[in-house]
Order: sequence, then C-alpha cells, then structure tokens
Amino acid sequence: MAIDRKSEEKHTEKKLLSQEDLSLLAKDIVANAGVGIYIVQQGKFVYVSDLYRKITGYSDQELIGTHSLDHIHHEDKEKVRQNATKCLKEDTCKPYEYRFIAKNHHIIWVLETVTSITYQGERAALGSFIDITERKSMESKLEREEQLFRTITEQSSDIVVIINRSGLITYVNPAIEETLGFKPEERIGADAFERIHPDDLKSMMEKFHALTTDIKSAVIRDEIRLRHKNGTWCTLEGVGSNLIQNDVVDAVVINYRDMTKRKQAEETLKEREEKYRTILENIQEGYFEVDLSGNLVFFNDSVCEIMGYPRQELTGLNYRKYTDEETAEKVFFSFNRVYQTGGSTKEIDWQIIRKDGARRYIEASVSLSSDYSDQPIGFKGIIRDITERKQMHQQLNYMATHDPLTGLPNRMLFMDRLRFTLAQSKRNRKKMAVMMLDLDHFKNINDQMGHMVGDKLLKEVGVRLKGILRQNDTVARLGGDEFVVLLSDLEKTEYAASVAKVILKALQKPFVLSDNTISSNASIGIAVYPDDCEDMESLLKKSDMAMYAVKSQGRNNFQFFSNIIN
Repeated sequence: MAIDRKSEEKHTEKKLLSQEDLSLLAKDIVANAGVGIYIVQQGKFVYVSDLYRKITGYSDQELIGTHSLDHIHHEDKEKVRQNATKCLKEDTCKPYEYRFIAKNHHIIWVLETVTSITYQGERAALGSFIDITERKSMESKLEREEQLFRTITEQSSDIVVIINRSGLITYVNPAIEETLGFKPEERIGADAFERIHPDDLKSMMEKFHALTTDIKSAVIRDEIRLRHKNGTWCTLEGVGSNLIQNDVVDAVVINYRDMTKRKQAEETLKEREEKYRTILENIQEGYFEVDLSGNLVFFNDSVCEIMGYPRQELTGLNYRKYTDEETAEKVFFSFNRVYQTGGSTKEIDWQIIRKDGARRYIEASVSLSSDYSDQPIGFKGIIRDITERKQMHQQLNYMATHDPLTGLPNRMLFMDRLRFTLAQSKRNRKKMAVMMLDLDHFKNINDQMGHMVGDKLLKEVGVRLKGILRQNDTVARLGGDEFVVLLSDLEKTEYAASVAKVILKALQKPFVLSDNTISSNASIGIAVYPDDCEDMESLLKKSDMAMYAVKSQGRNNFQFFSNIIN
C-alpha cells in the first residue's frame, strides 16, 4: 500500500510538471506563430499577445479594457461585428478582411478569424489576425493594372489576344468582332491556330514555340491570314511577345492589326501604278519627275530618247548638266514660280544639250509634286521635242524679216530697228543717221547682162556694205537696187560722212561676177536725228530727198539733207 501511494505521488508530480511545460509551450507558440492573438469578453479586450501589440502599435494598457471595435475603420465596423457574431454562432469560421487603424494612424489590412472559448470560467471570444497590408497593396496594384489593361485593350481597334502554353485562347478583346466577326466569348478556350491560313500555319506554330520555350525570345512581327467568321480571309499584322511568370513563360500575348483594307489599297495602288507606268512608257511625250533640287528621279523612255542618255546615266542627273548657263537660269526661275504659286506653267521653251553635244529645243509644262501631307517634294511635267517646229518657225520668221536675195534685213525688220534706235537715241540724247543708197545705172546692167548678173551684183553689194558697218549698225535692202543704212550712237555728224566715203570707195572696186567684171557707183542721201527731224517717216523721206539731190547733181556722191536746204 505504501508503495502504491508513493507511485501515485510521483505520477501526480510528473503530471503537474507536464502542465507547466505545456503552458510554456503555449506561450512560445503564441509568441512565434506569426499570428496576433487576443481575447475579448463582454466586448472588451482582456488579453492581447505580444505580436498583436507589435502589429497594432498599442500597449497592454492602451488595449486591455477597451472595446474591441474602437480601432476598426469606421466603414468596416458593422461588417466585422456581423462576421464575428456569425463565427461565434457556428462551428467553423471563414476568415474575413478589414481595415484596422494602428497607433501611428496608419491604416493596415488584417485577416481575422474568431472562435468561442471559455476564459477564466466565462464565455469569451478568441481572435487571431495577421497583417495582410502588403498583400492587399499588391492585389490593389494588380487590380489597377488589370483594369488599365482592360481599359486599353477593350477600347483598342486592334485585336489583343492571350494564348496559354497549350495554344488555347484565354483572353481576347472586343475588337475581334469588328475584324473577324466573332464575339469574344466565342473564342475564349478555342484553339488559337484553327483559323490560320494553311500556308501560314507552320510558320506561326514555329514562332509560337519559340516564344513559349525561350524567355529571352525577341518580339516577333509577321503578317498572318485569319479566316473570318463568314469564311473570307483577312490579312493582319501580328506582334507577339511572351508573358513571363517566375522565369517561366506563362502565356503569349499577340496584338493583331487589320491590314486587309491596307493590303487591298496597296494592291489597287500597285495596279494603278502599273497602269500609270504603262501609259507613260507608251506616250510619245517625255514624262519626268525631279526633286526640289532639279535632280531627275523618274522619267519614261521618251525622255531618254529626247535627251540621248541611257537610263542609268540620266537617273539623278541635274538639269544644269544638260542645259547651258542661260537656259539653266530660265529653268530655275520657271520652277521657282511654280513652287511659289503652286500653279503650273505651260509650253516653256528650253534648249537642251544631248549627250552627243547636239542642241535640241523642247517644250515643257511643269507642275508641283506633293507628298500625302501636301508638302512640296519636287516637280513633274511633260516635255516634247520641238526642234523641227522651232527651226521652221525661225526660218519663217527669217523669211518674213529678211530679203530673200541678199539675206539682209527687209523693210519690216529695218523699221523695227529704226523705231528701237530712235527711242534709244531720244533716251540717251545721242545722234543717229539714216543713209538712203541707190546704185547708179543699175537698170543698164540688168538690160545688158541679164537679171542673173544683176542679182549677183546686189548680193555682193550687200556683202561689202555689211563688212563696212559696225555690229550695232544695220544695212537693209528695201527693194530693187535701193539699200538703206542705219547708224546709231553718233557722237558727231562727221562720222556719217566718213562712212559714206568708205562705202563709195568700196563700191568703186570692180565686182567679178562669173565671166563679167563690173564697176558700180552709188548715190547716198543722209538725214540726221535730231538735226534734220525727230520721227521715222521724216528721216526716211528726207534721206530719200537727199539721195535724189545727189542723182540730179551727177551721182556717185553723198549729200546731207541739211546741205540741200542751205
């Protein structure tokens, strides 16, 4: 019996030690579990753990005896009260979140559970919570980013699609309906490759594999054809990149831009350009385009033929390389006028120098070239070779203004030059003279030797007269054997007399005409501006009167009109 009593005492002592150990163990657990523990009785704190105080920042004295809802955010108090009540009534408690106002007035987010216990013989509530502020901050950030992502993608006109590693679509924005005819929900969970054109499928699967297996894979850009809901094919431009989660490719995001209309426009433009070029290559006129500096950037074959250059040499050639200096200035001013006014020029005559050195005349019409933003980028125009027309025009003009026998200016051209010289003399206050010249006894030469000999004599007389006069003086044949000389810029009247003497002396030298040697004299009458008169008609009339006075006095001489009067 004694032995049994001692054994029982030892067992009781061991049991007491065990309970003490358990109490210490419980304190260690509470202190190190990472969960703030508290006990509330009749709505007030009766116990708070060290971690609870650390999380909230309050001391025992500030918490014990205070109402458990005092430091909860006012917007969350009712929710916490309802959740706590529900937890205390039920066997299980679903954790709930709320905002707690810490001692430093910072708002922290906590996750809490509550269970019913008996504390010191009375019903109480055991609460535990953890600080989830950082997690809530991350969630809020993720939520904002997701909201931003959805706002951007759902307003985008481009298709945005996310494809998981298995090739299934996990997200697609509303733009898919406008482009491919599907509602987003019709494509969620669908195979991302099932509507790709067969010719594009292999390439796209290889690119997808590269994106899903290599986290360092570069962004991939490509064109792809996708089948519309109605069965037609749409051409899209795709930009794909991978979404990485913990160094593993989680999914692939692709941005598709509809290029169908652009492709169609490009094809239409290409067809038009081909048609445009075909027309240009088959027209006789030369079509050209130059940049703002005048360098050839485009031209048809007719330009090559007109210019005499092969295409490769003509490309990039500046207009100054195939024009002389005078023409280059003319071209510059014509182009500059087009640039300044935005208008066009028509039928500008240029003289070009072909590669072989030959000079040709072209007629050009020029207008401004602009880009898509209506900014000038150069000039374009049509040219045609008008050399033959120009030569014919020059020939007709020459025939209209020159004596067909001697090649000297005729009466019409002489009158133009007389008008110009008279105006210049009045402006410069210089003298000028008109000399009327008639061959003596020319009728006898025609009658005795024939008109052919007479014509040859007239030609030779013209040659000798041109050889005597200055470059700015004029000799013209008025008809028959009558010539007229215009002397401009005279300092003194005596210069006209010296010219008349030289003429008379030159004409007295024999003319050898075929088998005939002929001597010829002339009668010369001179009228001077402003000494004798101040208008053209009077100058011609008075020089003619002076000439007839010479004839009446024996011929082969000259006379001033002023001497006749005196």
